[in-house]
Amino acid sequence: MADMLKTTFQPVKAKERIVLLDILRGFALFGILFANLLTWSGLKYLPIEDIRNLGNFEVDRNIYQIMKFFVDTKFYTLFSLLFGVGFSLQISKNRDNPTFPGLYLWRMALLLTLGIFHSIIWSGDILSLYALMGMILLALRNTPVKKTLYVGLSLFFLPVLLSVVYMYSFARDLPELPRTALLVYPDMTPQEVKAGFQSTDFWVVLQTNLHSLKYRWLSFIPDGRPLKVLGLFFIGGYLYSINFFMVHAKKWKLIALFFTVGAVFSFASLKIEGVVASYSRNWTDVLDKFLHEVGQLSLTLSYICMLAKLVDAFPKFILFTRLKNYGRMSLTSYLGHTLLSILIFYPVVGVGLGYLGRLSLENTYYVAVLILIFQLLFSNIWFRFFAFGPVEWAWRCAAYRKWYPIRIKKN
Repeated sequence: MADMLKTTFQPVKAKERIVLLDILRGFALFGILFANLLTWSGLKYLPIEDIRNLGNFEVDRNIYQIMKFFVDTKFYTLFSLLFGVGFSLQISKNRDNPTFPGLYLWRMALLLTLGIFHSIIWSGDILSLYALMGMILLALRNTPVKKTLYVGLSLFFLPVLLSVVYMYSFARDLPELPRTALLVYPDMTPQEVKAGFQSTDFWVVLQTNLHSLKYRWLSFIPDGRPLKVLGLFFIGGYLYSINFFMVHAKKWKLIALFFTVGAVFSFASLKIEGVVASYSRNWTDVLDKFLHEVGQLSLTLSYICMLAKLVDAFPKFILFTRLKNYGRMSLTSYLGHTLLSILIFYPVVGVGLGYLGRLSLENTYYVAVLILIFQLLFSNIWFRFFAFGPVEWAWRCAAYRKWYPIRIKKN
């Protein structure tokens, strides 16, 4: 792959580059919402029998398999690659700026603070992990560009090797939990987790979420998520440095290559039916992790290629304009997922609608479509009057410790 991407290219206008990246961010947010709604809706915690009782079980199972193939882990991969692109842009603009490291660390500290507050109300937060890995990325910013791809791929696949170490050291001796739900904890039954999130007592919901947060971070050990995210930062920076997004991504041979490899490896992983976030107990589990990682990265790259090709062919297509504005306020949109989903699914203090555990997967995804429509409309109306998304504006002011005007100046 490295040889195919090391082709000389002509520089493009920054404006064009930013438009495509914003569209990609908006597209990533689509998939992230669909993936995360499994948690917000409670379906990840529900006992399997409760899911059956919701009706439509066979349809939901097919939808789940399709989403696991095309969506699961692919869109956080895309989001992570784009973070790496953002870091690469900052490095290239501030290579000779002695104040850059301090400013960047301050920005990461703000992101970490925001992520911590976000994780208190929802355990699936990714911002705090991004902030921590971003700090490590800063320390490694002088890695030669030619080596960033190899460093990134090494970090991304290192968890597969570590799973072998875990298998031969302690993983085989760990007790196996019964698969009575999509996500099972060793110290709480699915019924208890369901009851915790369905409670109208704010403190009960908070304690249940913090319990989920603890096990989410513990799952990063077998999953290797921090190493994979850091690796994706490097890969994203490399792809930007060779102008992959604006030139190479439009090549049919790369579209075909990445999609074929991604589809084959993802299908093979799906057939094994392993769990990436669990410890490997045998070589089949290790093989599943390897197949999953190759499929995850390859399918994500194929999505980038397809979207770049479509944007190039239909630059004025209305959906791309909507996606661009949605991606411009990616932080607002991401946090908005949590706020809207909590209001819809959690019954806390009578404010939320309390649909947690009451909707089938099919109906949950109808809710996702409604959320996306609302956010697309909101973002496009917002940018008629304002220059930044609301959270992005607050972030910018705090990061640079300067008050920036938010309204668009009328001529």
